Amino acid sequence: MITLVSGDIDSGKTRYLKDLYKKDQKGDGIISIKYYEADRFIGYDLVHLTSGKQKAFIRLKTDLSDDWKEAYVLGRFSFSKQGLAFGQKILSEITSGPVYIDEIGPVELWYKKGFYEILEKLIKKDLELFLSLRPSLIDDIHDEFGLSGKTKIIKLK
Repeated sequence: MITLVSGDIDSGKTRYLKDLYKKDQKGDGIISIKYYEADRFIGYDLVHLTSGKQKAFIRLKTDLSDDWKEAYVLGRFSFSKQGLAFGQKILSEITSGPVYIDEIGPVELWYKKGFYEILEKLIKKDLELFLSLRPSLIDDIHDEFGLSGKTKIIKLK
């Protein structure tokens, strides 16, 4: 079963996945948490659900550290090579579900980057998946991976 947790910015998608994982204590995955410096939002970090380990993943292009190694840019955001590798390693080592991925976005669905290849493999393995995404991408994920009629959708407001 693939469950799509859908909602706009700040609707609680990340919290929903984290709480679900904590409640069931099964499976593994990653969540994206907002990262702030001096009370100012500058990006997102990835957090491994099982270990709690955290890695810088996305930063505003205007707030990159000197040692930042960029994988790619989308809009106003830069994606970290190290953060991407961290998330990919975690997801590629999961052998049983449920698998939690927060969040699937344009990077995966429009550009086939980020966690696209791993997501494709996880879908083919027929593992239980919990994926967060924006409402505007629900049709895209169904079309891209042939998921019509194969998902449960939870809409957060």
